[in-house]
Amino acid sequence: MMSDQSTGAVRTAGPDHHPDQQPAETLPRPDGIAALPSVGQSSPGSRNASPAFATPEGLRILLDRLASDEAWATMPEATELLAYCADRYRHLARKLHLAEHDAAVAAFEALRSPAVRRARNPWAVVTTAVARTLRAEARADQLLCSRDRARRLMARTDLVPAWRIGDPSAPTATPNGEGAPWLEHALATAHAGDPAADDLDPTTAVVVARVQTATRTTITVLVAVGWPDDVARHGLEHITTTLTAAGGLPAACERLRKDRQPAAVLDIDQPAWTRLVSAVLGTPARNGVLHRLLAGDTARLVIEQDAHDLTPPHYLDAREAGHAA
Repeated sequence: MMSDQSTGAVRTAGPDHHPDQQPAETLPRPDGIAALPSVGQSSPGSRNASPAFATPEGLRILLDRLASDEAWATMPEATELLAYCADRYRHLARKLHLAEHDAAVAAFEALRSPAVRRARNPWAVVTTAVARTLRAEARADQLLCSRDRARRLMARTDLVPAWRIGDPSAPTATPNGEGAPWLEHALATAHAGDPAADDLDPTTAVVVARVQTATRTTITVLVAVGWPDDVARHGLEHITTTLTAAGGLPAACERLRKDRQPAAVLDIDQPAWTRLVSAVLGTPARNGVLHRLLAGDTARLVIEQDAHDLTPPHYLDAREAGHAA
C-alpha cells in the first residue's frame, strides 16, 4: 500500500504486479460532501427516536464539535445529521420536484455557516436557508440558469413578478428606460406550471396567471385592430411556442420571419405574417403587444398608441383606399 504525496490518495497493488502498473484507487475526499447520505438512506435508529441534535441547543452543541476542518468527514454524527436533514426536508424537496438528496446538500451548506451556531434557534435558520435554496434550485431548473442567478432574480423587489424571472440587461427597453424581461422565460414558466396545481410556489403562480392574462389580452388587441380571430389565436400560439424554444428574442424573431409555413397554414401572405410577428414581439424601435401587456400597459393604451403598427396590411390598404375615395 502506497500513499500519493500530492493528493493523499491511497493506492493498492495486486500481489503479482508492481504498484506503478496498477490503476489508482482513490479513497473518498475527506470533506463533508462525502458524508452526504444517499437518497432514502438514514442511519440506524434515526427514525425510532429523536436524536439529541433535533433540538436547537443540541444542534448548536453538535455544530460546535463539527467546526474543525476534518470533523465533517470523520465524525459519525455528521452523517447522522445529514440523513436527519434529508428526512426532515424531503417533503419540501418533493413539493418543488427535487430529490431528497438536494435537501441534504442545501442543509449541509447552511449547517457550515457560523451564523447558524450563533443563532437563537439554529434549526429555524437552517429551515429558512434550505427553503430558499430549494426554491432557487427549482427556479433555476425552469429558467435553465445557475442557482445563484435564479436566487438574484427572485430577490429583485423593484420588478413586477412577471419581470423578476427575466434578464434586466436585455437590450429592449420599456418607456421608463428599465430593462425588458425575457419573454421566453416568462412563457416557459407559464407552460411548465399547471395553474390548477396546488403545489405552485406563489411567485410561479403569479407569473403563470400574468402570462396567461397577457396572451389572452394580446388576442383581444389583435382582433380589435383588424386581425381575424383564428389568425390572431393560432398565430400567437405559434409565435409563443417558437419564442420559448428559440433561446432568445432576436433568434425567435429571425426564425419566425423566415418561416413560411405559418403563413400557408393561416391562409395569409408572407408580409402579413411578418407584420403579425412584429406586432406581437415588437421591433428594435418599439416593444410588441405581449411585452407591453406584461409590463402593465392596458389594452386600450396599446391600441391608442400603436394601432397603426399593429393592424394587418389588408386592413391598412382598405382604410387608405377609403380615405382616398
